Amino acid sequence: MRRRTKVVGAFLVLGAVFGGLAACRANGPAHGERVIESDAVKTTGLRTDMAPMVTRFHRFGELVDAQWVLHWPGGERELVPSNEHPLFAVLHLKPGQVKRLLDGRRTEPARKPVLAADDLPHGGDVPASLAPYLPADAAWVLAPELDEVLVRARSTAAVQYDPASDTVLVFCINPNDPDEVRTMVDTGGRTSLVTPSPFVPPS
Repeated sequence: MRRRTKVVGAFLVLGAVFGGLAACRANGPAHGERVIESDAVKTTGLRTDMAPMVTRFHRFGELVDAQWVLHWPGGERELVPSNEHPLFAVLHLKPGQVKRLLDGRRTEPARKPVLAADDLPHGGDVPASLAPYLPADAAWVLAPELDEVLVRARSTAAVQYDPASDTVLVFCINPNDPDEVRTMVDTGGRTSLVTPSPFVPPS
């Protein structure tokens, strides 16, 4: 009887464990981070997935991580940057990468980013949800000659750099892969395909 009691007791314990797991799954995901990220995307549009950023900003160098917001009218959000809506991205690069990008190039001081409510974009004001990812003591600089080289955007592209923290702040509209084939049309209406030379950061 003792052996049977032990076996029955073991099944009861296992049943309680699996029952508890099932209850957790029924009440929501076990990993709180996913819930937090989902809520952040829903309320502010803040995203941390890397694939879209690597595709569009790989010319900056290797990304350690990135945070970005794509503004969409009416509160709707696109998962991947597209169309005519402003994209704000904070890119964190491997140590020394920003210094290598700026080495030998003309730079000028940049103003401190102006923050705005996430649902009220205005010009180049940075969404408030990105504020925690910007270095507090950043000495932002501009390097205008690099904007079009590093970012392929349909209209606007503005980039600020903080060499000390290897942080880059990008504001652009309709970014795309800067290395992909483009269709060019000349003044005579003739079209041609052009593949830009890949940009290699200074070593």
